[in-house]
Amino acid sequence: MRVVIIGGGFSGVMVATQLLRRAQNPLTITLIEPRLLLGRGLAYSTVHENHLLNVPAERMSAFPDDPGHFLHWLNQRGNDHAGCFVPRKLYGVYVQAVLDTAIDEAPAHARIEWIPSEAVALLPQEGRAVVRLENGQTVQADRIVLAPGHFPSGDPTVADGSFYQSQRYIRQVWGPDTLNHLTSTDAVLLIGSGLTMVDIVLALHAQGHQGVIHVISRHGLLPQSHQSSTPYPSFLKVPEKPTTLRTLLRRVRQEIVEATLLGRDWWAVMDALRPQTQALWQALPLKEQQRFLRHLRPYWDTHRHRAAPEVAAVIDQLRQSQHLQIHAGRIAAYQEHADRVCVSYQPRRGSGLARVKVSRVINCTGPNGDYRQIEHPLIRDLLALGRVRLNPLNLGLDTDAEGRLLNAQGKASSLLYTLGPPRQGGLWETMAVPEIRVQAQSLAQSLLTQDA
Repeated sequence: MRVVIIGGGFSGVMVATQLLRRAQNPLTITLIEPRLLLGRGLAYSTVHENHLLNVPAERMSAFPDDPGHFLHWLNQRGNDHAGCFVPRKLYGVYVQAVLDTAIDEAPAHARIEWIPSEAVALLPQEGRAVVRLENGQTVQADRIVLAPGHFPSGDPTVADGSFYQSQRYIRQVWGPDTLNHLTSTDAVLLIGSGLTMVDIVLALHAQGHQGVIHVISRHGLLPQSHQSSTPYPSFLKVPEKPTTLRTLLRRVRQEIVEATLLGRDWWAVMDALRPQTQALWQALPLKEQQRFLRHLRPYWDTHRHRAAPEVAAVIDQLRQSQHLQIHAGRIAAYQEHADRVCVSYQPRRGSGLARVKVSRVINCTGPNGDYRQIEHPLIRDLLALGRVRLNPLNLGLDTDAEGRLLNAQGKASSLLYTLGPPRQGGLWETMAVPEIRVQAQSLAQSLLTQDA
C-alpha cells in the first residue's frame, strides 16, 4: 500500500511516524512538503528563542500512550524542563527526531520518501488516485491524508482594499522579511490581539525595537497567562439530548464561583473542560455552535489559548510602559502617505473614528479556518469538483468520525482522510498537540487495518 501524506508539519509527520511504527505489511509513505524542514509547520519553524510553547513540556509528548516522551527527550539533552515552557523551535527539533527514530527503527517492508513540492490536483483512478505536484511530478496513491496544518490569515474587510497590495502591509506574518526595513523607532500596527500578535511583539522586543506597537482587534482581548494549578475534577457530563450554549455557560460560571470558594482559580476549571470539549461541542445544535462563534469565541480563545507566564510578563511590561497600546475596534480605512500609513478604525465603544499613524501594518489575525477563502490549489480543486465539502460552519472540511472526508453529497471517501485543523468545525478542539497526536495514532491504525 502507498499512503500519500500531503503536508509535513506536526500532523503529517505524526501520521507518518505512527504508520512506520505499526506497519505489518509492505508500506510506502510519500510525504509531500515544500518546506526545507519536516515537522515544523508554522508554529515550530520560528527562529526566535523567546517564542515558547504555551503548554508545559511534560504535557507535550508526541505519543498519547507515552506521556513522558518529550520530557525524557529533553532530559537526555542534559536539562530538567519539568514545568517549563520551552522554545517552540526546540520542539520542532524534537518532532524531527521522532520521525528520524521511526525511520531508523521501521521494519524492512516499510519505507518513506519525501518530495519537496506542493500538491496541486488529485485525479481518481479506480479506487486509487494520482496526485499531481507543482514541480510536474505525479504520485500514485492508495490512500491520501490531507494534513495541511494552518493556512495564512485573510485580509480584514474594508471598503477599499487597495492598501493590501502595498509594501507597507505584511500579510504573511512568518515571511522572511516580515520585520525587515523597520527602524528601531518606527511605529507599527498589528491587526489581531491573539498569540500570533504576541509572537510578533516578542520578536520586535528581542531585536530592540523602541517604537510604539499599536494593536487593534474587535474586542481588544489579550491571551491570559498560564498559572500552575493542581488538576480539577471533571464537573460536566455530556448531555444525552441537545442543550443550549446559555445552559453550558451558566454551569461553567457556577463552577468557577464554587472553585473560588475552595481557593481554586478559573484556569483549573478551564483545564478540566479540556477532555470533554469535543463531545460537548458535538452535542450542541448547529445554531448553538454558530451562536458560540458569533459571541463567545474571542473570550474562549483568550482563556483557553493562554501564554507562558514569562511571555505574559513581557507583554504586561510593554503595556505599562505604553510601548504596546491595545485598541478595541474595527478597521475602517487606510490612507497611505509617502512615509506612513494613517489607519482609521471604529472603536468598540464610542462614536466617530479614531486614527493611528504607523510605518508598517502586520496581519496577526491568526490561522484562517474559513476554507471558502483558502487559495491553496489542491483545496480549490477538491472543492470545485465536489470531492470534499465545507463543514456546515464554514470552518474547515466535513468529515466522518474517523476523519474520512465527505464529498459534496455527504458520502465518506475511501481514499481521502484528514486530521487536525481541517476538522475544527466538527470537533472544535483539534488544533493542539494533545488532540492531533490522538488523531494521528487512530488514523494510522485505521489505514493499516484496511490494508490487513
